[in-house]
Amino acid sequence: MAKVSIVGAGFMGKTHGSAYKELEGSEVVAVVDNVAEKGKKLAEELGANYYPDLDQCLKEEDTDCVDLCVPTNFNLELTTKAAEAGKHVLCEKPISLSLEDADRMIEVVKKNNIKGMIGHVLRFWPEYVKSKELVDSGKLGEPLFGFAERLAVIPDWYEGDWGLDEAYSGGVPLNLAIHDMDYLLWLFGRPSTVSAQGVSIPKWGGIVHISANIEFKTGKSALAEGGWAFGGDFPFTMVLRVICEKGTIDWLFRAGKNIEQRAQKSMVYVYENSGNTYTLDVEQKDPYFLECKYFVDCINNDRPIENATFEDGRAAVELALAAKRSVYEKKIIKL
Repeated sequence: MAKVSIVGAGFMGKTHGSAYKELEGSEVVAVVDNVAEKGKKLAEELGANYYPDLDQCLKEEDTDCVDLCVPTNFNLELTTKAAEAGKHVLCEKPISLSLEDADRMIEVVKKNNIKGMIGHVLRFWPEYVKSKELVDSGKLGEPLFGFAERLAVIPDWYEGDWGLDEAYSGGVPLNLAIHDMDYLLWLFGRPSTVSAQGVSIPKWGGIVHISANIEFKTGKSALAEGGWAFGGDFPFTMVLRVICEKGTIDWLFRAGKNIEQRAQKSMVYVYENSGNTYTLDVEQKDPYFLECKYFVDCINNDRPIENATFEDGRAAVELALAAKRSVYEKKIIKL
């Protein structure tokens, strides 16, 4: 039984908490948040103990792992504390706002021989997983081009507007579009260059919309587009399209204003060049549940984290930072 301490009682902390509550093999034993009212409320809902800071939690609580759902600039400090206490770490994406911090996090995980995972949830999102499985099977031949899109309004859960401060969130490239960049890296491998265009509005968190053209070392290419500059009740929108030698995978999903309707079904279509059209058989499971389940299973069965590793997190940040630099410097960036 993996005993979990959730750090951060905001939207993502609540989301992970709900997943653990339904998950066999895990128990949330603690919730940590420096806002007592918020932390105590979530702790009560999960039947856990409340702590105002991670130091006290690590000192007093019997816990196996720490789930970090905090503003990104705190990830290095809290990962270091957890790792040095011998606790496994699931850290919400992005891993960091700099490659230097990512490298230090990777080092501290290895040094203390604990399991470290980054919450790149698309690696567990059923439609994205099934699409990758189809590409990897070779049934459609070589993948030639990928398109991944993520469009939204500014998330309601940016309490205190920390998400709208580029120093804390990294803006759209590191906070939103990084989901699709990570998935495209998972699909196509290491990148060679990126050329990006974008719109920057400082009061909304820096770059609020980005379109990044990525070339990979394999010679394949892809486009990742994302933004949160949409207004009103614009629905959270995800698009995945993979053009292959023998056909195309196509998926469009709208999940409510704040992704609260992510459980609804939207078919993944496959259009083969032969004229055959069909949909993928996708099991409807909450991706955050599947993400937490993978982490817990690795802990309970003492298996290494092989998907959404800290190294994967670093690679996604490297690409996102390069895309961000391309927007501001208006040039192609080599990786």
